[in-house]
Amino acid sequence: MLDAPGQEVAAGAVKVRGAALWTVKILGTVYALYYIVTAQAGLQSPQAHRGLYIGGATILILLLFPGRRGRERTSVPFYDWVLAGLAAVSSVYFVFFYPDMVGRAGLPTTTDIVMGALIIALSIEVTRRTVGWTLAIIGLASIVYVFAGPWMPGLLIHRGHGVDRFVASQFMSFGGVFGLVADIFATFVLLFIFFGTILERSGAAQFFIDLPYAIAGRFRGGPAKAAILVSALMGSISGSAVANVMTTGTFTIPLMKRVGYRKEFAGGVETAASTGGQMLPPVMGAGAFIIAEFTRTPYTTIVLVSIVPALLYFVTVYLLVDFEALKKNLAGVPSDELERPLDVLKRGWYLFLPVGVIFWLILADYSPAFAAFWGIIAGLAVGFVPYQGRRMGARDVFDAMWQGSVKSLAVAGVVGTIGVVLGVLNLTGLGLKFTDLVVAASGGRLLVALILVTLASWVLGAGLTATSSYVIVAILAAPALEQLGLSLLVAHLIIFWVSQDANLTPPICIAAFAAASIADAKPMATGFESWKLGRGLYIVPLLMAYSPLIGGTPMEVAQTAGTALIGIYGLCAGTSQYLLRRTRWWETGLLVVGGGLLIAPGWTTNLTGTGLMALAWVLQGGLRRTGRKVTEVAAS
Repeated sequence: MLDAPGQEVAAGAVKVRGAALWTVKILGTVYALYYIVTAQAGLQSPQAHRGLYIGGATILILLLFPGRRGRERTSVPFYDWVLAGLAAVSSVYFVFFYPDMVGRAGLPTTTDIVMGALIIALSIEVTRRTVGWTLAIIGLASIVYVFAGPWMPGLLIHRGHGVDRFVASQFMSFGGVFGLVADIFATFVLLFIFFGTILERSGAAQFFIDLPYAIAGRFRGGPAKAAILVSALMGSISGSAVANVMTTGTFTIPLMKRVGYRKEFAGGVETAASTGGQMLPPVMGAGAFIIAEFTRTPYTTIVLVSIVPALLYFVTVYLLVDFEALKKNLAGVPSDELERPLDVLKRGWYLFLPVGVIFWLILADYSPAFAAFWGIIAGLAVGFVPYQGRRMGARDVFDAMWQGSVKSLAVAGVVGTIGVVLGVLNLTGLGLKFTDLVVAASGGRLLVALILVTLASWVLGAGLTATSSYVIVAILAAPALEQLGLSLLVAHLIIFWVSQDANLTPPICIAAFAAASIADAKPMATGFESWKLGRGLYIVPLLMAYSPLIGGTPMEVAQTAGTALIGIYGLCAGTSQYLLRRTRWWETGLLVVGGGLLIAPGWTTNLTGTGLMALAWVLQGGLRRTGRKVTEVAAS
């Protein structure tokens, strides 16, 4: 759940000294403990739950992120202390005076307006500091839109609102800064960040690297295949592509380069695999929790329906890596340099227990917050059992608490501004108008609408985090996709998937740039490699839209997944231009078209696609190879 700025925060927290460092450590620890305890003991009040989350995150960001990006510092300037104090005052005011504000029925006092203006302005400022200008400008533009409605053209026109109405909607209710997004992040996302931090300190992170390498390292191009497994395990827990790249990439990328993968390709593999962690349960970044709230679907359902699509994505990355290894004739790591998988499993099997606890509680229909709490407790318990001679101590627990709070800032920094944007969409009615616009622009054709949504997420993803891009596009476009025949759940899942291209699609692909820095590769070239390897982000959403992959019976899901696997194999072989050997252009065409037809639903398309792929296999000499193998077996 960290994006690129989260790494800067982690580094900045170490560089800050003196009073600022101790403030961060104490506030971060208290902040963590408060939300961990309330996950089990119950909320003090909704306004305290949301207000303290926004206030605490705003204070920490103002202390840790400099006002000018790229500027290193070891002390906090006085004006940031002042801003942090103002953030504390305005958020505490919201917590204690929320009942009075509700009683005033949307008629703010002068103090209400001042406090509301403060928290709105500070929300946009911390967004600018954490993720840059793009979302901050969107937030500012939405505020201007509230007042400039009567002068807007066409569908954008509305009657306009005054300061009183704006503050009442954004500050004096649960519909703006302290709205649904703040509630989701405070209730669920924050806890799973703490869970991931505890696991890192417990030794599980090292175990989740050791085991996949012991399993897959010896295979053709083994380090790249192991990197996929490592990133799937780590990403499903951390829920952040960039954090995953920076955690596992430092180990996986050098090994991929060592066996012969190009450095850009190695960085692309790590990026594509780390991005897949966002779609793999149980955590799925912040997306699963937001989807559950937006669609009023049980979190358990989100987790269960996401497993097969996520596995299809990882199969796509795996096959592309395998074909690259075939083309380059790359071997794996020598067996004498690898441990036996059983030995690694015997040494650290217990480190699976925290993840198992979360899965078991979620499948038993407990709330995600409850599951995360007991996952944290299980993580602490296994952390005190030594792994490779090291175990957690009291200092590790303390550091995990405040560092988890620091890591959460990368997403916390956008929550207030997203709340403002969503509040404005509701206040002005723009969301409903946008739905009509998408339906009209697509001409009522679902495929065109899906292309428009993908393009919108790509444009927003150039300047926003994947989570921010998903929330904004989902609010605007999900109702349009529902109008065109998709269920609301499928519409949100499709938007969530395509929004992940923010991590790996040029021109701005933060996770790919992070991988390039580790691989010592060209950032943009690494981005293009990660985009090619991550093409499952576009294939799987088409399956969701046009097949019963989501919401079908177990038999329908199995049949869809089975034909999709064959189709994905053909598409990967065709786009890699390698099957049994390098493909000629007509063989490439047969594989791509055949694979595409197998992705499309229907027996006619599936049989035709299978026939085209079989023809490509025959042209590649598949029958001759099979005949040779049969002869060799008979002779032996």
